[in-house]
Amino acid sequence: MRRLLLVGPIFFCALAVVAAPRRHEVDGLSMAPALWPGDVVSSGWLPQADRLRGPRRFDRWLLATLESTPILKRIVGLPGETVRIVGGDLFINDEAVLTTPLLLAEVASVVAAGDVGPGRWQRVFASARVYDDADFAPDESRRLMPVRDLGLTAVIDATSQAPLTAAVRVGGRVIRWSLPTGRFALVAGRLDGHRVGAAWSLSNLPATTGRSALPPHPPEAWQIAEPWMESDRSDSTVPLGLSLMTDGRSLDPAASDRCLERCIIWRDVFHRAPADGTASWRVGPGEVFVLGDFPSGSRDSRHWGPLPTTTLQHRLLPH
Repeated sequence: MRRLLLVGPIFFCALAVVAAPRRHEVDGLSMAPALWPGDVVSSGWLPQADRLRGPRRFDRWLLATLESTPILKRIVGLPGETVRIVGGDLFINDEAVLTTPLLLAEVASVVAAGDVGPGRWQRVFASARVYDDADFAPDESRRLMPVRDLGLTAVIDATSQAPLTAAVRVGGRVIRWSLPTGRFALVAGRLDGHRVGAAWSLSNLPATTGRSALPPHPPEAWQIAEPWMESDRSDSTVPLGLSLMTDGRSLDPAASDRCLERCIIWRDVFHRAPADGTASWRVGPGEVFVLGDFPSGSRDSRHWGPLPTTTLQHRLLPH
């Protein structure tokens, strides 16, 4: 009986050690802008079971390297797929991979605040070009590339002006939402060959979350996702604009300012091919293709090729 009393606590202590989440301190900028050096990320409970669940696209994993130094990367290509980089976008089996709102919240970079515009478009952005520069890596020396995947994020307080209509111009088309009383987040833009948009309630949530370019708790999928038509394409930045209306008329500037808690322009990741120009990779059985979120500051499967799934250690939770 005494022996059982001793074994029980030892067993549960051992189980707690095995089942406890694994923590990892970020080293380097390969997963910026969401993760910076010194940030700590964690797996879920029972991390040893992650290998049994298998990899899923866009999950972040801790991987074991040949030097036994763990690295943090994102799963992009799964076994049997072909991964390509075309014009800064990712393609899987010749189809563009559309970034989800949840992923965009992790990888998008803030470009600028929406400027006050004339007439109907109370906030506008029509800069000649946006490049894949990075304020968090001022010492990096590289040739900048123009980014065309851009969008607008707004936080709107409609508690005193409801019902409101919010119109977001993306290129040559306008996306509209009817907003009842409350606080709402809007996200719209050009993304991975699509015009996308989503709106959701913020209730009592803050307008920003950490370093994210999106407000908290975006939806898992886009409410609007339509192909970007060839007639919309141009070499310059996608024109963006925001207008708030009630009863079919635009709000005056003072009322618009009272309703707008935040309005910023974001850009997506611009994926780069490695120096040798390789832009297509075949992922074999039992392999995965992994990338960092900051392409110019990451060494990943673009340089090493696909990695065996046996290198996957633990799936890491959103930071």
